[in-house]
Formats: sequence, structure tokens, C-alpha cells
Amino acid sequence: MKRSFLDKFKGRSDERHGDRNSLDHVMRNIEAVLNTKEGFGYFRHDFGLGDYTASYGSRDLMKTLTQEMLEEISHHEPRLSGAKLELQGKDKDFVLHFLLTGVVNESPCRLRLRFNTLSGQVQVEQLP
Repeated sequence: MKRSFLDKFKGRSDERHGDRNSLDHVMRNIEAVLNTKEGFGYFRHDFGLGDYTASYGSRDLMKTLTQEMLEEISHHEPRLSGAKLELQGKDKDFVLHFLLTGVVNESPCRLRLRFNTLSGQVQVEQLP
């Protein structure tokens, strides 16, 4: 069975810690992966997102950010299959809203990712 980045890092096995394949665990792992900044990953320098807080706004930057987020999710969260990420817009608080869709445990899921362009922090929440 494939294990998420956090499970590998923490050295935990699925048998000892309940249902590691639940959507809640997947969401926490995605959030942890996307909140790690490149160069500051625990033991890998190529882990995490680049710095997108300095040059907010350009179309090329948004395309690059979206692609990098999807690559990080696909690489470090194997329990989410068929992942697709789409920028939905931005709000007055400088937060970018993304829709992440895919399949976890053979069930379709829809997640909202909120990327705060000022702090670089990402929040993940389930959508109905």
C-alpha cells in the first residue's frame, strides 16, 4: 500500500494508527505538503512550494503556482487519484481559491484550497 508523505516521515504504519486512508488524513497531508516551502522541507531541499508571496498577480505566476501545487499533491499524496486543480478566483483578502477534485477510497471528493498570497499559507477544506 502506498503511504503519504507524512506517514513516511513519521514512520507510522497503517495497522497501528487506524484508517490512514480517510479523507481527513488525506486533507491534512495535502495541507502539510503545501505549507512546506521549498528549501525548508524537513530532509529534502526539493520538497515544498516555491515563494509565491513576492510577485502576486501575473497570469504566468498563477499558472506556475497551480501546476506546482498539483505536482506536489500528485507526488506526495498517492491516496488521491485523478487529481485536478483549478484556480477559481481570488478575494479581497488576497486569498486565491482553488478547486481540487479527485478520488479517495473509490469515492469522488471535492476540496477547496485557500492560498493566502501574503503569508503563503494553504488551508484545505472539504466541499459538499
